[in-house]
Amino acid sequence: MVATTKEPTDAMSSTSVLEQLRLPETFSGAGGGIKQPLRPTYGKLNRHRFSRVHPGEDFKYPALILTDKDGDGRGETYLAAPHLASQLGTMASPRIIRLAVDTTGLPRLVGEPILRGVGKPNLWHQSLVDAIQQAEKHWVRVESNMEAGQYEVTVARNDLGEPRWSDRTMHELVLDCFKDRIILKSDHPLIMQLEGRI
Repeated sequence: MVATTKEPTDAMSSTSVLEQLRLPETFSGAGGGIKQPLRPTYGKLNRHRFSRVHPGEDFKYPALILTDKDGDGRGETYLAAPHLASQLGTMASPRIIRLAVDTTGLPRLVGEPILRGVGKPNLWHQSLVDAIQQAEKHWVRVESNMEAGQYEVTVARNDLGEPRWSDRTMHELVLDCFKDRIILKSDHPLIMQLEGRI
């Protein structure tokens, strides 16, 4: 005589499957790896997310910035050695690179205009400096107001907590961000292009 087992009903098998798929309360989605730090980007403070700017002197890096814009206004931003300023002329501008993070902890480097020694600063530059100073203490969003010719700052209504700053130094962040976009010599292809040598 052959022993027979009862086939589970559909209801029993569905429940059994669902129990096997249920996440335990102690579940952690952290996998087994070690998250690597996000590569910082360079640009403006975010207009969609609130951001903070690191107030520390160690997170201020004065540099000569050059943006090679294409027809649609976008382009690549480069760091250039100060001795190339005369060759770059008005194409490059001095900035203090600052570390910012948004509410997700995404690192971003922003260029604070250097106002001293430039005559009368324009409203765009002055309002950006003001926005960065506010972002040292408060979560802010920054938007361009084309009619007013300046940046408009919105301060968060609620306390969004402390920013999650990167563990890396400013030098590491700057090098990581501008990895392939550093101009050290006058024979750099971008300078040769600007001077009509290629």
